[in-house]
Amino acid sequence: MKTILKGSHTKTPSELELKNRALARKAAAEGFVLLENDGTLPLKEKRIALYGSGARMTVKGGTGSGAVRERYSVTIAEGLEAAGYEITTGKWLDRFDKFYADTYESYRLEQEKRVEGIREFYKILRMITPFEHPTGVPVTREDVENSDCDTAVYVLARQAGEGNDREDKQGDYRLDDVEKENLEMVSKSYRNLVVVINAGGVIDVSFLDTLHVSALVYFVQGGEEGGNALADVLSGRTNFSGKLATSWAYRFEDLPSNTTYSYLGKDKYNQEYKEGIYVGYRFFDTFGVKPRYAFGYGCSYTTFDIAFKAAELEKGAVKIHVNAQNTGGVSGKEVIQLYVSVPFGTGAEKQRLIAFAKTKELQPGERQELMLYVPMKELACYEEDRAVWMLRSGGYLLRLGNASNRNVPVAVLTLKKEAVLEQCENICPPLHPIEEIQPPKRQEEAVGEIPVLVLDDYLPEMITHQYKTPEESDPLADEMTAEQLVRLAVGAGTSAKGLQVEAMGASGSTTQKLYEELGIPNVILSDGPAGLNLTSQVVEMPDGSTKAAKVAETLESYKRYLFGSSRVALMSQMAEPADGIVHYQYATAWPCSQLLAQTFDTELLETVGDGVGAEMEAFGITVWLAPGMNIHRNPLCGRTFEYYSEDPLVSGKMAAAVVKGVQKHPGKGMSVKHFAANNCELERNMSSSNMTERTLRELYLRGFEIAVKEAAPMTVMAAYNKINGVYCTNNYDLLGKVLRNEWGFEGMVMSDWDAMKADRADCTRPASGDIQKAHASQCDLVMPGRDDQVEALLAGIQSGVVKREDLKRSAARIMKIIRANTIIGLNEARQQSGWGT
Repeated sequence: MKTILKGSHTKTPSELELKNRALARKAAAEGFVLLENDGTLPLKEKRIALYGSGARMTVKGGTGSGAVRERYSVTIAEGLEAAGYEITTGKWLDRFDKFYADTYESYRLEQEKRVEGIREFYKILRMITPFEHPTGVPVTREDVENSDCDTAVYVLARQAGEGNDREDKQGDYRLDDVEKENLEMVSKSYRNLVVVINAGGVIDVSFLDTLHVSALVYFVQGGEEGGNALADVLSGRTNFSGKLATSWAYRFEDLPSNTTYSYLGKDKYNQEYKEGIYVGYRFFDTFGVKPRYAFGYGCSYTTFDIAFKAAELEKGAVKIHVNAQNTGGVSGKEVIQLYVSVPFGTGAEKQRLIAFAKTKELQPGERQELMLYVPMKELACYEEDRAVWMLRSGGYLLRLGNASNRNVPVAVLTLKKEAVLEQCENICPPLHPIEEIQPPKRQEEAVGEIPVLVLDDYLPEMITHQYKTPEESDPLADEMTAEQLVRLAVGAGTSAKGLQVEAMGASGSTTQKLYEELGIPNVILSDGPAGLNLTSQVVEMPDGSTKAAKVAETLESYKRYLFGSSRVALMSQMAEPADGIVHYQYATAWPCSQLLAQTFDTELLETVGDGVGAEMEAFGITVWLAPGMNIHRNPLCGRTFEYYSEDPLVSGKMAAAVVKGVQKHPGKGMSVKHFAANNCELERNMSSSNMTERTLRELYLRGFEIAVKEAAPMTVMAAYNKINGVYCTNNYDLLGKVLRNEWGFEGMVMSDWDAMKADRADCTRPASGDIQKAHASQCDLVMPGRDDQVEALLAGIQSGVVKREDLKRSAARIMKIIRANTIIGLNEARQQSGWGT
């Protein structure tokens, strides 16, 4: 059959592209957080001085799997100018542009020299050091005088991405000397100073303690419309309504993992989770350490009153009714947050988030009633000794507010006798004792006259989980030969030819090699969390083959991100647009996941998912390799921007919303990742995340559980790392007991890219999971796929290490996705290949 290559044939933006562009702008604006404001914002003065590394070189998204090749991106400078602001510091910006270009060219030449003579693509990738985003050039007295205005906007920028963690050093977590001196200069030289932080993670803002700063805005990474969206909120066209989904410490040293995280620990191959469940606000609130900015915090141009109305019980759940009223002078939205203090027992956090809701746009004086629904599992703790999720006897204090440090007690739930909600089995035992920090004894709290509700008569039925090897069958898979089963269970590779469906630039595909034998077509899987990562222009040649179009944007991308033989090889395979039919694959670069989480708006995220699902239909993508759901354990994680929050409830709810939006589209699905506890990039292929079972279940699995149960994602991606010494791709406790037996997941599990070796003695590749153990461990699809992996599985079948029944089960799950595919249905493909239906 002729390869199906979708995408638009017209160069102008499609209606879908324009629609998603507007949605991306709205989503970014709703996620920006206003951290400080003395009244300078909204900006009334139209002449402004603009400085900082992110002004023109705005970081719209991260590197690695989080990258997107969109049609255009709006920088902060462009957005402000489009909104009618006159930027008076063009000469400073020009100087920085030249400095940036010179710095990058020096970096590029250094990398070319580093990989000279190397031919293997992935080896080149591993040898490349990340480009450090230049921080700036000095702001001079002449710059200030020539700017001739009273207001300065300074944009601090940081870049990060897959494969490397950030560092606690100047120019990264901390400001460097140029930034400090520039901020001091502009702070004393302008009446108003607005600082914008364009970074996919927290940075040190101790300059606030010594300098006058009128306003502070957390921009994160705003996607392709970030510059316009920022202008919307700075001008007051849109009100700020974002809230922090991750706490900000006063000092890095205040964090409980400040000496154990990533490269800071004693052993880079063992990440010790000694802080246990006490991450983010759970640590700050429990141990009495004041954060600079609390979880859930964010300012607005208006004010709100949040009033508790009533609480009611139903079997297995609590309902809290709330009134929210805009008490200020302009319209806006508020995020209602409900926390609980569970009985302390053998140890517990001071409070945990158990529900949240965002209001509609409320006009001044307008009121809205909301209902917060709390399943009783949100009140539970996991007890390792008995392997149970349980409700402790005692009082559960409910707290209502708009931040973790801005809430008040509104009701008490009491339980006379402890209750077991779920009987489980123990999983992932630690290889050595984990010396966790211990919380201080909780002080009694005077709460006044508030309602008391007794839970005992409303408890849900206890669940006793049954553990058995999940079964799955498919009539085609049942009849496959051993080699056909293996082919289906291993991806098509990174440069597969002869695909039945193609989307150039996508991360991977299921095998194309069963089409002639069985009429089974491939399906396409595409990165990444910020949008579909595809080659923007593809030339379909007269012979049906495809090549990347030799156009300026692609050439520049290859020059910027590829080095040595890998760049030469790809550039040699390009074609002129006039050589064939051009297919345009411009996908939307959405605000990063962290910024989307800061909206606290699940309806908005479902709409974003719907927009991505429509693009998947347009470009022929079956699985979007997102969302990233790992917990923000420490701000130095290189992929913080790809993940939602430090809180598992926020992570789970946001992921579920996006999955629902995408999967409204028949045959389209998502791959929630990285399952699980992949919380740093350092030696991710070899490191073990070592923690107690309670920590694993309550913090690092809980968000995944919410997403799986509420949205039923098509696939789950098993992470690179180990948990307590066992690779996630080989971890039956994780993939079998928890994911399938406890949570009821019925979809397909895939490995992360190159997460499994064919030969355990192969030292040319990073250590990773054992492919011969994958399918018995419930990991179904090995990605991206290589011939040596196929050979290893076939050898495993011959030796008896790999069981045919395990491969048949995995094949059936892969076939379920292929059968659901709407690009080319299985029956249609089999008819075209001569196999019938």
